[in-house]
Amino acid sequence: MDWNSDGQMDIVSGDRNGYFNVFIRDDSLLHAFYQYRLLDSTPLNVGANSQPAVADWDGDGRKDLLLGTETGYINFYHNFGTDSWPMFQTFEQVHANGSAIYLYRVNPVIFDLDGDNRQDLICGANDGCVRFYRNTGTNAMPVLAAEETLRLQDETPIQPIGTYQVGSRCGFGDWNNDGWPDFLMSGYEGMVQLHLGLPFVGVEEGSRHEPALPAQSVVASASRPAVVRVPALVGGQRVVVADAAGRPAAEFGTAPDGRVVWECGGVAPGVYFCRLTGPTRPLARIVVAR
Repeated sequence: MDWNSDGQMDIVSGDRNGYFNVFIRDDSLLHAFYQYRLLDSTPLNVGANSQPAVADWDGDGRKDLLLGTETGYINFYHNFGTDSWPMFQTFEQVHANGSAIYLYRVNPVIFDLDGDNRQDLICGANDGCVRFYRNTGTNAMPVLAAEETLRLQDETPIQPIGTYQVGSRCGFGDWNNDGWPDFLMSGYEGMVQLHLGLPFVGVEEGSRHEPALPAQSVVASASRPAVVRVPALVGGQRVVVADAAGRPAAEFGTAPDGRVVWECGGVAPGVYFCRLTGPTRPLARIVVAR
């Protein structure tokens, strides 16, 4: 992010000991401001496992700081400085649905997940689940609704892959440049996973009010069919499975019980994408193994 508003990308980080650190880039190197200091010159420290999110949280045109903590609370530090050099002193805890958010080792991310032009809050945590807090207020005065757990299309909660499905860390962006938010996450074991987001079926563009759920991720083989949940097919819609280059591998005209079953016969191992016909996002990413 551009911490000092000079047009160059800088780095902000928390650390295991609870400090907040800033690394300012110039043309040749990064200048480190370890243990960033408050207005009274004491280091900004939350005890342990700090995790920063930076945005203009109160709509005054200056970037503020939300800092996740080991204890589970999210501290909002109002910027008493300028947008080109933020300064902090006091903080208040971030609330949702009338109570302080509490998630052990919380990792906040600020992102407009529901596409209503208001910044929302999404949090990873030690238990591995990812919570979404919808902003029902404004960008100048966020009001966060009760938490929702982000889930795959089959209603399974999203968690890190691996033996230990804990310690979720998440980030959002348009990974494949299709106009829909995608989701990156990692966990305790350090692996990074990508979930491609889904379009909102049956809701007009510009009036989205449900969270963008990441697409399914399915592992299949010639002996293990790929089972993908799909919305009701309307107006001659079909479900197409294609490889990464867009070449069709299978097509379905019906979806009994709201799902399709692809046997994966006669196709090479690799990554395939299942989608509805028309300009929609993938419903699932299918990895065909040998």
